[in-house]
Amino acid sequence: MAAPTSTSTCHCKAIKLTFPTPTEKLNECHCTICRRYGALWAYYNPKDVQIEGPKTDTYQYGEKRIDFHRCPSCGCMTHWADIQDENASEMGVNCNMLEKEELRRFERTVDEDGDGPQFKVNNVPDEHGP
Repeated sequence: MAAPTSTSTCHCKAIKLTFPTPTEKLNECHCTICRRYGALWAYYNPKDVQIEGPKTDTYQYGEKRIDFHRCPSCGCMTHWADIQDENASEMGVNCNMLEKEELRRFERTVDEDGDGPQFKVNNVPDEHGP
């Protein structure tokens, strides 16, 4: 039996992500960029996430290892992905793009410093920080 899936969309519904329903607490990261984005992350292997819609706009900073993806129409930040490793085993999905009714079901944790262990891409800490 297949695992349950969740579907999130940007505000204008142009970008649609389908992914396994989160089973871990969602992470509210307070690093310098995620705090500003208002992101609430769940982490997946990119092979487990289906992304539909137009090409997203992206933003990189620091060492430019991660692309933050946003809808080119409404600007909602939908996910991040490793840009240096085509075989990356982790990406982040912004669960604040879920419908309110589904989002309420999940617990969350707050990473005040933005340095949680989930922010490692290829075992190198990301440039997240206060």
